[in-house]
Amino acid sequence: MSLHQNTNRASAPPQASVRCRFTRESSLLDFNKIGGLKSHLKVLREIIIFPLLHGNVFTHFNIKAPRGVLFYGLPGTGKSLVAAALANEINREGVGKVAFFHRKGADILDKWVGGSEKNLMDLFEKAIKSKPSIIFFDELDGLAPARDKQVDQIHSSVVATLLALMDGLDNKPGVIVIGATNRLEAIDPALRRSGRFDKELYFPLPGVDARRDILKVHMASWKHKPSPKLISFLAGATSGFSGADLQALCSKAIVRCMKRVYPCLQGMKVDPEKLKVNDCDFREARLEIVPSTQRSSTTPMRNLTPTIKPLLEGQLKRIIKSIQDLWPHFLQENHKYIVGEERYAGRILLLGSNTQGVCNHLVPALLQQLEYLPSFVYDVTNIFKKNTFLNIVQNPCVILLSRVDEWWDIISDCDQLSIVSTLEDIHADQPILVVATCERDVPTTLRSVFYNNSSILLKIENPKREEREAFFEPLFFGRNIVSLVRVLENTRKENRVLKGHKGDENASAVVSHKEKKRRGGSPSLTRKRPRLSSHNGPKPVRSTSCDSLHNGQKEIELDERQYELGPESCESYTCSIAYKKIPYFTTAMSSLLSQKNAKKESGSQSELSLKKLLINGQLSYEDGDTMTIDKNDSQMQRIRSLWKHASLQTSRGMEVSDLELLYDVISACINIHWKSFDILLKNLEGILTDIEFSNSIEDQTLA
Repeated sequence: MSLHQNTNRASAPPQASVRCRFTRESSLLDFNKIGGLKSHLKVLREIIIFPLLHGNVFTHFNIKAPRGVLFYGLPGTGKSLVAAALANEINREGVGKVAFFHRKGADILDKWVGGSEKNLMDLFEKAIKSKPSIIFFDELDGLAPARDKQVDQIHSSVVATLLALMDGLDNKPGVIVIGATNRLEAIDPALRRSGRFDKELYFPLPGVDARRDILKVHMASWKHKPSPKLISFLAGATSGFSGADLQALCSKAIVRCMKRVYPCLQGMKVDPEKLKVNDCDFREARLEIVPSTQRSSTTPMRNLTPTIKPLLEGQLKRIIKSIQDLWPHFLQENHKYIVGEERYAGRILLLGSNTQGVCNHLVPALLQQLEYLPSFVYDVTNIFKKNTFLNIVQNPCVILLSRVDEWWDIISDCDQLSIVSTLEDIHADQPILVVATCERDVPTTLRSVFYNNSSILLKIENPKREEREAFFEPLFFGRNIVSLVRVLENTRKENRVLKGHKGDENASAVVSHKEKKRRGGSPSLTRKRPRLSSHNGPKPVRSTSCDSLHNGQKEIELDERQYELGPESCESYTCSIAYKKIPYFTTAMSSLLSQKNAKKESGSQSELSLKKLLINGQLSYEDGDTMTIDKNDSQMQRIRSLWKHASLQTSRGMEVSDLELLYDVISACINIHWKSFDILLKNLEGILTDIEFSNSIEDQTLA
């Protein structure tokens, strides 16, 4: 048997089956059933549909119409979906029946020598005979990788054949070639010139408006459509979701609805007319889905969490405001860049440590704001990959050098020179935003890149007084279950129930005896220590009760104003490095756990934690299950005094990471001592006092 016969027998059947399968699945798909990609669909109309409809115009002017389009972007963003809908959209325009050929690398590659090239030539020959036609290469990087020493001769021959076939389409109008890939840098550069793939379309993660449109498309055929308010809520709560993730969200919500309406699905016939997907179904489905971009992509991209938002929202707005003032085009999703005629390039240098929330909070939130631009992150985890930094230059994009001062000295001089030369070659006419983060200053070799160009230098500061107050406010006055106000309401409700029982004095005596025993048996974190003055700051106000905290409130506020306005304030970046993380947070957590175990051994009713009761469904609060508490109430004044003390005095000079630890300690204390309001305040005061004492010792050590 000859080699030519082997190749024909192995290649012909798979092509026909692939074409038929894809045609049946996409027979009813058009542009009206695609959401969130209006600009992409408009571009495809201009560069593909218009030349097919009005080919005589290009012939009259003796101009070659576009022959190829390259789709690139993250997985699940709609590249294959748009390509499948393109053929049906062209049919609707009246061009005629358009043949659609869908191929992947496995459909083209053959085990016989020369078989892959023969499959490619047969494919283009069929497309030319069936024109107008569209050839769609999915996962193009697997079929035509970049030709270098690491690629074998077989792939190099396939790439050369594909280049020759695409060049041959110049004399055969009516054939469009579309490629899709997740790794644009892995494709051979020869394919990315005009005349082959004339246009490159980036498919970003959908924004809020795009996610809303995608959800509306998926829910368009539902009999009981969710309310517009619910759709807007879902669009805002699905940050980082791709189009495929949103489709999976709707699918899981339907499954949750089926289980809710029909608890026993086995052997039952489900009536779709009775199913109405509610808010609770979407919320439960949201908890089950992890976005594919967070599982596979190394690019950090997420919004500020509701807990950390009060601390860093002002810093993020300052960064975005700086970009808006100097380079507003980066904040416009559909901006048309004219490369070579206008100045676009920008550089941002963020000075701040990771304990200030730069790399784990601010940078991901900034990339989330620029989610429609391709992002290339380089840190110690991927900087050692070969040729990663040389293939990132594309227009437009965002380049992030994360913690550059930490890994710069450990790479070779050759790699340093390569990175510097690549950044210096980025001309101002290229729309590329370069962002670098470092703790103190950029390395000497990189200073010419940032300091001798149009750059923004931003120093990340520690949270200010108002930001710390807003950060701790939910723990003291929040309507959630873990807050001091809720504990106060729960204590007063129990007291009202006990007082309502008539003739049960013995039971009251037993409860009172247990309460006294519980108060006396719980160890306090407050210990008598000598008062030590702090260096470079106001003296810590020590107290032994919440009443004394309330009495010393004016002194705290006066010291806070003088301290924050002073030249050596620890709110500034210059003094933030003087505060070192203290190991007391771990000690406080261990002490709280020991208290919980002591209560459990003594048989106390407070052995169950608050969060455990919530998880088990043994405790819940509804919106109407609240008590009206006067703000001038003495116990509310104690809560306010403790909140002010934690926000102004205890957390003064702390960085974001330490504030998060303090937040967790206070939350754990509320979670463990939620049965008694007085014991909770006593333990909280002891925790705050010990932290201030540890800070004063640390200040004296640094002095």
